[in-house]
Amino acid sequence: MDRRAFLSRGALAGGVLLLGACSDDAAAPSASTTTTSTSLPSTPTIPYDASKPYWLQGGFAPVTEEVFARDLVVNGALPPSLNGLYTRNGSNPVTGQSPHWFFGDGMIHGVRFENGKAVSYRNRYVQTPMYVEQREFGDFSGIPGFAETQSNVSIFAHGGRLLSLGEVGAPYEISADDLSTVGVVQLTGAAGAVGGNVTAHPKRDPANGLLHFFGYGFTPPYLTYYVASADGRELLVREEIDVAAGTMVHDFAITESDVVFWELPVVFDLGGPAADMRWVEIDNGYVFHGANAWRDGDQIMLDVSCMDSMFDHNSEGSGDLDENLSILTRWEIDTSGADLTWSATPLSDVPLDLPEIDDRYTGRKHSVAWLVETNDTAAGNVEINGIAAVDPTTGSLDRWTPGPLLQPNEVTFVADSPESGEGEGWLLTYVWDKTTDESSLAVLDATNVSAGPVAAVDLPQRVPFGFHGTWLEAE
Repeated sequence: MDRRAFLSRGALAGGVLLLGACSDDAAAPSASTTTTSTSLPSTPTIPYDASKPYWLQGGFAPVTEEVFARDLVVNGALPPSLNGLYTRNGSNPVTGQSPHWFFGDGMIHGVRFENGKAVSYRNRYVQTPMYVEQREFGDFSGIPGFAETQSNVSIFAHGGRLLSLGEVGAPYEISADDLSTVGVVQLTGAAGAVGGNVTAHPKRDPANGLLHFFGYGFTPPYLTYYVASADGRELLVREEIDVAAGTMVHDFAITESDVVFWELPVVFDLGGPAADMRWVEIDNGYVFHGANAWRDGDQIMLDVSCMDSMFDHNSEGSGDLDENLSILTRWEIDTSGADLTWSATPLSDVPLDLPEIDDRYTGRKHSVAWLVETNDTAAGNVEINGIAAVDPTTGSLDRWTPGPLLQPNEVTFVADSPESGEGEGWLLTYVWDKTTDESSLAVLDATNVSAGPVAAVDLPQRVPFGFHGTWLEAE
C-alpha cells in the first residue's frame, strides 16, 4: 500500500495505540535546569474561592465584552520580524456558567503586529448556534457534530485562512481581518466529504504542505482520518479506522511515513484497511497532547505529556486537571517484528504540558520543545508556573518562572524568518497578573527562555486562560 494506507494499530488494557502510514529501553536522561524568576512585590492577589469551580474564577473567569483597541502600549522592544496576527482560542461561556473548563463557548483573542508595533487587539465569540442561542453545554440539537459545537479548543492557520476547531464538530472559518465568523467549513474532494467531527490538532507535513487531521464520533464511524490539500480546498484522503467504541482521542501524531493515534480510556457512552492493522500494548493512562513524532529506522519515537488517568472520579486524586500532573515522556515503538513492542521513558520529572515545537519539524526529529509548567496547588485550582524549553535528548530545561503573581499560558512559536534555524524565533503567550486582574502578551526569545520576555504588550482587558493558538504571517 502507498503512504495513504494504514499499516498497523495497537492497544493495551485501558490504552490503545494505533499506527498507520501517513498520506504523502533507555535510561532516563540526566537533566539540567536554567531558571529565571521575576521578582515581584508581596501584593494582595485575586482571592481563590474553594467553593466555586476553578474554571469560573481568577484567570479562568469568562469575560463579558468583545473589545477592539488600537496602538497598544509595548514595554520593551518587539522584534521587527513579527508581522502578522497571533490568535488564540478558549472557553468563555456566554451564560457565565459551564460544568467544566472545557465546555464554554469559543472566544478568539487576537493581537496584530506590524514592524515592531502592536497595532491592535480584538476578541470575538465564534458564532456557533450554541453561542447565538445562548445554550449551555449539553443542550445540543441531537448528537454533537457539524455546526453543533462550541468551537472552543484551537485556531489553526492553513491555506491562508483561519479555522476555529472544537473537540467535536466542523471547523468554522474566522476572518483574519476582524475575527468575525465566516461560517462552517464543509470540505469535499475526490475522497468524499469530511464528516461531522474534526478535532483540534491538525498536523501539516512541512515537506508537501498537506494537512493531516481526524475526527472521532459518538456513533460509528468512531474514528476517521483525513488529508487535505496544501491550499486547504480539497479533501484528498478519507479513511475510516475500525475501533470498537467512541473514545476521546484529543490529539495524534505524524512522521514522514506514519500516522499514530493513541486510543486511551476516556470512553463516551451514548447508549489504511483493517487487514493491515496491528496492536501494541501500552500502559494505562491518558494523554491530551503530543509534542512530536518521528521515525528512526524501525523505531517510531513519540514525545507525549502523560497523565496517570483522567475523569476517573472513582479513584482518589485522579478526577480532573487539578488532580493530575502531566509528565513529558518518550514512547518508543519498535515496528521491526511481526508484533510491535513499546517502551516509555520520562524525559523530565517536572510536570509539563501544552507542548509546542517549531512546526517546520513536524514529523521529523526535533531538538527543542516548549511547554508550560503546571502546578498542583494546595487550594485545589489549576496553575501554570512558567514556560520551559526542553532538550529531548538530555532532558535539560531552560525555564522562565515569573513568580507566584504572574501566570502565562501556552506559547506559540514564530520563526524569525523562513531561513532561520530550528527554534530561532519568538514565543508568544498571554500572561495574567493576579494583583491587577489584567493580562499582557509576552514575547520571549525562544533560544533563551530563562532571560524572560523581551517585550510585553498591555491589553485592554483580561484574557482568560485558554487552549491553543496560531500565527498567521502577514501577506
